[in-house]
Amino acid sequence: MNFASDINPDEIDILRALIEGAPDPIGLYVGPEMRIRVANKAIHEAWGKTESVVGKTFREALPEVDGQGFNELLDQVFTTGIAYEAKTQRVDFLRDGKVQTFYFDFAYTPLKNANGEVWGILNTAKDLTELVLAKRQATEADERRSFTLAAAGIGNWDLDILNNTVWWDDRCKELYGFSKDDIVPYKEVLKYMHPVDRLKVDKAVAAALRPESGGSYDVKFRTIGADDNRLRWLHCQGKAYFDIENNPIRFSGIAQDITEQIAADEKAKSAEQLTSLAIEAAGAGTFFLDIITDETIYSPTFIKILTGQDEAELSHDDMIDLIHPDDLNKRKQAFEIAMETGKLHYEIRFTWLDGSVHWIRTLGSYIFDPEGIPVVLMGICQDVTAEVEAREEQQRLLWLIENSSDFISLSSSEGHVTYVNKTGIELMGLENLEAAKRHNSDYVLPSELEKLREEINPILLRDGRWEGQVTYKHFVTGEAIPGQGITLLLREPVTGKPLGRASLFRDLRPDIAARKALADREQLFRGITTASPTALWMSDANAMITYVNQIWIDWTGHPLESHMGEGWLSTVLEEDVQQAIDKFLGDFKDRKFHESQFRIKHTDGTLRWIVCTGNPQYNEAGKFSGYIGACVDITEQKQLQNQKDEFIGIASHELKTPVTSIKAYAQVLEAMFLKSGDERKAAMLVKMNNQIDRLTSLIGDLLDVTKIQSGRLQFNDTWFDFNQLLLELVEDLQRTTERHQIIPELQPIGSVYADKDRIGQVLTNLVTNAIKYSPDADKIIVKAKVVDGEVSVCVEDFGIGISHDKKDKVFEQFYRVSGDKQHTFPGLGLGLYISSEIVKREGGRIWVNSVPGQGSTFCFALPIKQM
Repeated sequence: MNFASDINPDEIDILRALIEGAPDPIGLYVGPEMRIRVANKAIHEAWGKTESVVGKTFREALPEVDGQGFNELLDQVFTTGIAYEAKTQRVDFLRDGKVQTFYFDFAYTPLKNANGEVWGILNTAKDLTELVLAKRQATEADERRSFTLAAAGIGNWDLDILNNTVWWDDRCKELYGFSKDDIVPYKEVLKYMHPVDRLKVDKAVAAALRPESGGSYDVKFRTIGADDNRLRWLHCQGKAYFDIENNPIRFSGIAQDITEQIAADEKAKSAEQLTSLAIEAAGAGTFFLDIITDETIYSPTFIKILTGQDEAELSHDDMIDLIHPDDLNKRKQAFEIAMETGKLHYEIRFTWLDGSVHWIRTLGSYIFDPEGIPVVLMGICQDVTAEVEAREEQQRLLWLIENSSDFISLSSSEGHVTYVNKTGIELMGLENLEAAKRHNSDYVLPSELEKLREEINPILLRDGRWEGQVTYKHFVTGEAIPGQGITLLLREPVTGKPLGRASLFRDLRPDIAARKALADREQLFRGITTASPTALWMSDANAMITYVNQIWIDWTGHPLESHMGEGWLSTVLEEDVQQAIDKFLGDFKDRKFHESQFRIKHTDGTLRWIVCTGNPQYNEAGKFSGYIGACVDITEQKQLQNQKDEFIGIASHELKTPVTSIKAYAQVLEAMFLKSGDERKAAMLVKMNNQIDRLTSLIGDLLDVTKIQSGRLQFNDTWFDFNQLLLELVEDLQRTTERHQIIPELQPIGSVYADKDRIGQVLTNLVTNAIKYSPDADKIIVKAKVVDGEVSVCVEDFGIGISHDKKDKVFEQFYRVSGDKQHTFPGLGLGLYISSEIVKREGGRIWVNSVPGQGSTFCFALPIKQM
């Protein structure tokens, strides 16, 4: 799949606008590598990264999440096309140089093209870190409260509303004089209350369970111990909690023995504590300023909100110093108004002790003496930074909508337009926003009204979204404006009731004109290529043929459409199809120059040899878009090659017998001269013998080449000990060089089923080449091991090396590496070609890794066959 071409640019632009304007973290990842295409400010902040992550893959941008399962989830969603959601998921991000833990609700939603293929993933998230930590703190607070209550002799109780049973701790049981189970029926609890107080308690519980009461429960009553028959005064306090439908879901509280202390000050103290808890639960800090004495009293939360630290000494002057200089006048004006109204209200910025800036909202009231002079100022403050930033983000989003290059509108659920952005007003020929406030059916051509009624509205109500092409009209000229539209149904979050519609419309007239110009240029291109004497072809990014010129059609006799996609393979000779496919797809995958040879069935009934070449193409954005190439008929060259191979075969065969005879005579003469003591002549015959051996080797190579070309190279596969063969060859080859030490590094391999002599021939070629091309080195390393079901052998030298652009050619017939040093080394360039063919015909593969000036490592691998 070509993920770049599958992405609808319009959809990307729309997603970008919506994503970048969203207050919650949202990112768009494209392709199987999960490349970050769009990421808004919120997700940058969540990751602790800058905008530089856009364009990187998810793994590159967030290496710290590797091993946390997110990369695997993305791969799963992209592969299966099934969305994934998680609640309160922990994730560790690298922030400020250290790994920190955060919690998110998030979803990975696959984005699919028109064919249902996934081209990207939309990652939406909501940062719950503060909520999770707050819940954790609340739990810890409950535990501390339970410990504190137990230490103070106060009991805990919890009423199970569904089952009408009461759970209580040991202290509560003690206060009721009850030694039975922890959980008892509510009626059983009522039975041990004083008869006079029973109705009062029952009414207090019932009242607390009604939403209009606020859920509060506070009652004093007497109990008669179930076991000890003792009378006690208890003070019970609690609270009922309700769900969004105002159904009670929990009712719990405390019980305290107040038999000896039913005092009014205790009730006031409890009320004060509850008030403090409510303020703290709302995240607010309290302050009290005695204007007469200048004494200031404030809660710990107040300090935290103004300074960012849990503990800090803070005088009134210190608080003033923390105010942002630009907001001092705003605060002054708020106090001037408060002196007249008695009510203080302002939002200003404070600079925390760590240097960060936060928006703080202050609400307060003055208390005046009888003469109207303020004596006390008290109130609360809240950190509203997130709220202010959300408002600013909303204002930026509104600015983006207003200044978008696309038509954007909002309308009521009945279809009456309430807002159109500046671009929309200009596009439709309207004078102002008031002129735009009309029914949305007025915006389309009359011919589109049926589509609006029968297609757009039903789909919108059913799916909550419609997307497609629609034609608007210019209100002044009546001109048709074809475009691409998207309409979303907006619903009330709780009830799901439709609230209205949001529509985006893109004018496609410029695109239509551009497509026409492109079609004209394409027609010109086809005219030019039709006149070419060479067969030309093009493919898309999915390796599917999209074009062939007339020459190819004339060669094959098949119509143009039959060659599209993979259809061109039907013209290739059947036994050449697979290798043509493998070569093309291999080069396609590596995005490198393609060259292959195969035969086709020509319209004249003959088989023609074709050499096919091609180069990868990239669009203006640098994205791979496919291949462009050419095919040339090389049948005549092939025939000349066959004649040459036949001549070489005959010549090599004819040379073999006389060369053998010459070698025999030379050996006899050498023995005669040695016997007569003429060592100088014998040494000359030794050199002659070496040259005859070299000539014999060259003749053998030429014979092997002709056998390979004609398919007559024989293979006699047997089971043999692989490492033993290598050690024997290393021992023999070590005798051919005094400068190099041939070092075997062999792992256990066992027996291999192959042609022992041919495999020995391959290794001999590789080692002799290593000796030849590393004249200044002193060692050669031969390695063998088993990797993924294959025997892998590598010969490493430390010689002149091979440049990157020539590595793939060294296994070609008669190819010799060219350069400043290579020409000094003799040879026909056949050894590596023969070795490559032997390895391939044994079902293996051969390759080379090399660095010029540092050396080369030639390797081959053979499949392990079972006995």
